[in-house]
Amino acid sequence: MSHSTQTLTLHIWPSKWDLPSIEPSCIVAAFCLQLALPGRFLIQECTDPDASPSGQLPYLTHGHHSVAPLSSIVKYVAALTPASVPPVAEADAPEPAFSADVDVLLNPSERAQRIAWIAHMESALGDLVAHAFYSVSANYAAVMHPTLSSFYKFPQSYYVPRRIRQAYQARFEVNGLWSTPGEESEVEKPKRFGEKEAEKDDPKQIFKNAFQRERVLEKSRAAFGLYTRLLGDKNFFFYDRPTTLDLTLASHILLLINAPLPDTLLSSLLSSSYPALISHARRVLGAAVPSARVLPPERYRLGALLPYPSFRSWWNEPRVPKSEEEKRFERMRWRWIGLAVVGSIGYWLVWGPKLRLVKVADEDGDESLAIVVGGDTVVFGADEDEEEEEEEEEGDGGGDGDGKAEP
Repeated sequence: MSHSTQTLTLHIWPSKWDLPSIEPSCIVAAFCLQLALPGRFLIQECTDPDASPSGQLPYLTHGHHSVAPLSSIVKYVAALTPASVPPVAEADAPEPAFSADVDVLLNPSERAQRIAWIAHMESALGDLVAHAFYSVSANYAAVMHPTLSSFYKFPQSYYVPRRIRQAYQARFEVNGLWSTPGEESEVEKPKRFGEKEAEKDDPKQIFKNAFQRERVLEKSRAAFGLYTRLLGDKNFFFYDRPTTLDLTLASHILLLINAPLPDTLLSSLLSSSYPALISHARRVLGAAVPSARVLPPERYRLGALLPYPSFRSWWNEPRVPKSEEEKRFERMRWRWIGLAVVGSIGYWLVWGPKLRLVKVADEDGDESLAIVVGGDTVVFGADEDEEEEEEEEEGDGGGDGDGKAEP
């Protein structure tokens, strides 16, 4: 099978809440492949971002070729044709798209607008989604931490979710979207025995919480209002089919309204003031929900911490016949290794220093073990007080008439 017809596999964070994934860019990638090549790719749920060439999910594998991040995946898929991937196996599968480029109808001006708006959405909406998932302590403790922990086995389930959350903390502390210390202490630090309960009605803390929530609402209203005006009364941003711009907006909105977050600040704002964005997101979901077969999830393994493959994988690796040049090189390498080992042993036996194990007595008469290397003496053991005590005991019990033990 040639490279062009090998299976396309999309590696994304696992699905949750009736969505393909828990991460916006992974949802966009799944939607994009569904619109471009329905029934011609596989989804591999993955929890190891280090497996990606960019260190982040999603990433796409096509044979031995890996593509990441999301922007590169979209470009790579757009260059494919339905004939360059395996045919659809199911008889009732949808007809292949006339182009794998979901933005094929856009002219150069519209493509430039699309790029600018996608960058704006990934920044503005990406901050809002990450704030709701990781910064708000109630949401993280009740939803995100259990969700992430369920993706991993022991011991990764204990430290990986915290590490993911800490990756967002530094950025959000700068722009004021991180939870205040008071909120963190209520969730992360349980009350100790005998410790007095903190005042819940602290006016200073209440003011901080209210100020932060108002800042989030202000940022949300600005973004949601802008996208509502951009969409207008149209079903999609361009023409009558979703493009990558629609996929980007829908992925963020769907996460905010589908995730069962205890703090409903953003989902309530969308439902009450911006229903057009919710309708648009559900319309995109209905048109691009992936129907691809989902492979068993890839999980962290302790063996992944090692810098070399396991012995079993090396043993089971298929053996490729070696050429005469490779065999000759291997023979010369083993001869050189053998010669080096024999030479080292011979040098040590002929010219190496002589080692002797002796007993050395100090000024107090205490004896200790030592190694004599040539003419130098190196102390090897501690004082032999126990041996002296045994000798004294032998002398007291079974010596001659003068009270001296036999040597």
